Amino acid sequence: MAEDVGLQGDVTVTGAVSPRTLHLKLLRKQWQIISLQVIATMALVGMYLEVVSNYVVGSIDHTMLFDTIELLIGDQLPIGDWLTGEGRNGLARFFVPLVLGLVVGGGMALLAFQTPKVQQRVKLGFIITLIVVLVGQLLLSWLTGMLFSLDLRLPNSSELSTLEWPLLMILSLMILFLYLLPVIMGVRGIWGLSRRSIAWAIGFTLLFLGIHAILAFPLINGQLGSYGDSVNVIGAQFSEPTIGIFGLMLVTKQQFALIMIAVLIMVFQESSYGVIRYLEYAYRLPESCKRDPEYVRQMDNVLNTHLKHTFGFLGLTGIATMIALGFHTVLLGFVEDSTGSQWAGQVSESIELSLTYGLVISAAMFLSIMALLRFFVPWERIWGFIYARKNADAMPAEKKVVDI
Repeated sequence: MAEDVGLQGDVTVTGAVSPRTLHLKLLRKQWQIISLQVIATMALVGMYLEVVSNYVVGSIDHTMLFDTIELLIGDQLPIGDWLTGEGRNGLARFFVPLVLGLVVGGGMALLAFQTPKVQQRVKLGFIITLIVVLVGQLLLSWLTGMLFSLDLRLPNSSELSTLEWPLLMILSLMILFLYLLPVIMGVRGIWGLSRRSIAWAIGFTLLFLGIHAILAFPLINGQLGSYGDSVNVIGAQFSEPTIGIFGLMLVTKQQFALIMIAVLIMVFQESSYGVIRYLEYAYRLPESCKRDPEYVRQMDNVLNTHLKHTFGFLGLTGIATMIALGFHTVLLGFVEDSTGSQWAGQVSESIELSLTYGLVISAAMFLSIMALLRFFVPWERIWGFIYARKNADAMPAEKKVVDI
């Protein structure tokens, strides 16, 4: 089909609208692509704030590390408290650093689209600036001191003390950027179209969760002393569910936070990878296909479907996860309503259902029942019938007439 498509000329009639194509310069400005990038950015920020609010703030956040360093050196760090969030409470500690991470990630994404010559100049300028800030004052004071005294010597203590401020500033920024790595790499991956940066963002997020899990482990937490008391430890026994749907309580607040993090990671991953995948597909198309209106229409359909599925299927995934974790509550509620016996109430108070392995058993039961339903409910035919009816309703009236 592609070989039958003729090339469309770039010259158009004065006042006429230029035809849409699948060239990257135009496709990147299409509203579906920008929407996917905005959705991925919002999911990245939401994922980061969810992890920070539940497992980092007041537990292993950067302000606690800054306070420890200031106690060791007996002085204030040169970086301002307004930037680090020291002195604020709760999630407010991360508001200004989060904006800083978004700006740095956006700058890295913008730099990725520059020519290699511009990138080399920017990197060289950054290295020279870093060297000047680090040792510039030391070299200036040391060389001028030897020049005026006509004495060849090593730097004295007062001259070496000029290294204290830049070293502490670089250390502070490194610690701050270490906590902001998921945001920086995520924004760079979304807007800079980098799969590696997206993978790094997800990896660092999981690393934060892994570090918290290690510190919250009872054997390790007991060895931390006073520091271990500030770690948010998740007990083996969960409390009474407080979050659910249709008036049925299914999960606790801690479980819902984990579900939200997982769903936001999937939204971030699918949206950001989807943009890269679609742009790569358009880039590899022959020139004739990029100008073919049929290919443009197909790309619109694919992007619109992706946007719908992003909210539809991932929303259903979150609801299904809640039902899987609280499946024993659903079964016991059904038995109690249908039989009216006290058996369901006695079983629901069993401690096994409140432990972590009880949740695993409930989720396994839910998955097993859903797998069995596949043999009785023809899901493929149902979805095919829905799509067929949808396409039939969308067809023009004259195309629905069939000649006998």
